[in-house]
Amino acid sequence: MMTRVHRQSGVLKAEIDTAVRNGVRWRGLLRLLTISFALSVASPNVLSQGIRIGDDIVSDPLTGAALLGFDPVAYFIDHKARRGSETHQAMFGGKLWLFTSDANKNAFVSNPKPYVPAFGGYDPVGVAAGIAVSGSPEFFAVEESRIYLFRHARSRDAFLADRAILEQAERNWPQVKLDLVP
Repeated sequence: MMTRVHRQSGVLKAEIDTAVRNGVRWRGLLRLLTISFALSVASPNVLSQGIRIGDDIVSDPLTGAALLGFDPVAYFIDHKARRGSETHQAMFGGKLWLFTSDANKNAFVSNPKPYVPAFGGYDPVGVAAGIAVSGSPEFFAVEESRIYLFRHARSRDAFLADRAILEQAERNWPQVKLDLVP
């Protein structure tokens, strides 16, 4: 059976055939669909999600700027979310990245990997549940030299309180990332 359940915006999806093939019990499938529905009600459109389907890094749906135009280096330097400027930009991973200064841009260009958010900027709590929910650059945590973005403060607080969420998200990320491809 090739049945797919999609939100109208196409952001969240549950593939029933994959779940059944992977041995997910109906109770687990029902839980996944319930979580998907709850998240779809909470954030009803693609633009507010900041997702372009098929992206493995959260980006602005209108401009294509990674992290919705926020400077990834600022999380480490300024310890806060700061919007980048088109004056200071670089390309990496097929994405346009914006920075607040040339110094931040140069730090990123010389070694981008530490500055790219874990799970491509998708909320680890969603990834742990097996779904891609765009993180907001304004709700973040820097843990063990990695940036994690969250949909809202509740997700960030849950993540910081329960280390098992990160472990489950790391296990789920390869499949969630594959599911991003349309």
